[in-house]
Order: sequence, then structure tokens, then C-alpha cells
Amino acid sequence: MLMADPVFYGVGVPRGDGRPALVLPGLFANDFYLQPMHSWLGRIGYRPVPSTFWVNAGCPERLTRQAHEALERRLSRTEKPAVLIGHSRGGILAKAIATRLGERASHLVLLGSPVGAMMRFNWGDTRSAPTGPSRRLGEASSRIRNLLDPDCDAPDCACSFFSDLRAPISRTTKAVSIYSRDDPIVPAWSCRVPGAENIEVSGTHSGLAFNGAVYRALAEKLVSE
Repeated sequence: MLMADPVFYGVGVPRGDGRPALVLPGLFANDFYLQPMHSWLGRIGYRPVPSTFWVNAGCPERLTRQAHEALERRLSRTEKPAVLIGHSRGGILAKAIATRLGERASHLVLLGSPVGAMMRFNWGDTRSAPTGPSRRLGEASSRIRNLLDPDCDAPDCACSFFSDLRAPISRTTKAVSIYSRDDPIVPAWSCRVPGAENIEVSGTHSGLAFNGAVYRALAEKLVSE
């Protein structure tokens, strides 16, 4: 459906100004499935930056540093600020990177990402713990992390990732959270971020990366600061 939608070819959407756009994949994924979004961003005037992940799993601090370094290499060649776009777990990493970039992040866009819930989460309060599919994915993520990064004991660690996740972003960074009312994996309530522009669409969780309504909202919001 996306391939048949004029928005995918940049028809009738605002144009970008060439600023870099780091796109981060969801849990257990890599840049491959985000290629349609990368090509679309290039068509409408941005410079997409891949995460460089072979898989988004393991220590969040390690992954955040890896993606941040890839973006910094691109930022060293331009004076323009960066756009950060994160799908699902990628949005959690994008939030930490936005905190570290400060005013050099013009936009933080979250696609089906539970950043709102994680910013409100009380690690000692079981009432705010995830349930159902989210809990099972979290358990699988922890098992893979133990294999890939056995020395990582997040969230009981001294890394700056979790403090950066909760810290406020720069007032100059426009935050947008786009999520689906139909999503059973990351429910809408967990995606609503205080102070952000929260946009609800329909469709599946994985399908947010290929949703024409998401692309229209992205094109509109990326030109506003």
C-alpha cells in the first residue's frame, strides 16, 4: 500500500533542507527493513543516516554510543542540526541521543515507542510494570542481552543511558510521538509523551515503518521547529 501511495514518492509533501536524519530500528531488527524510509527521506530532502546496528539487541548504552558516533561523523560535515527517528526500541535509544545532542537535535520522532511509559516508570513500583506481549518481549530482550553483553546489568548500572532517557531534551528540540491505536505490543498510552506532539494513527506496530499516514505526519512535522 505504501508503494502505491503518492506520499512515498514525495508528492505534495514539504521538502527538507538537507539535514541528517538518523533512523533507528526496533528490537531484534537492523537497518534493512527501514530502507523504504531511508529512500523516502532522501527523496524529500533529508540525508538519512543508518544506525549501523547488525541487530538492535543488547546493552542500550553500547548501542546508543554506536548510533551517536555514526551520527556525529555526519554532523562533522554540516552545520545543520539532526533529526532523530526511532521505531519501537529505537525510539528509546533516540531519546537518549537527543538528550546528549542538546540543541543539535532539531527533531525527536518516536514511532510506536514506549518512551512515555519509560520516562514515568518507577523501577521499584510493580504497578507500573509492563504486562502481556510487552513483558514477554522484555524478557526475551534480557536473555539476548545476557548473551551479547554479559557484563551489562542494566538498569542496575552506572551508565548514563537511563538518566539520559529520563532527562528533558533541549527546548529547541521538537518532540513528536506517532503511535497506533491498534498496537497490542506497545499500547498507545505508553507512547504518549508529556510536552510532545502526540499523533494517533491506525495500523500494526511493525507497520508504522510503512504506514502512509506516518509518512505524511513525518513530512509535515519535520519542517516545523
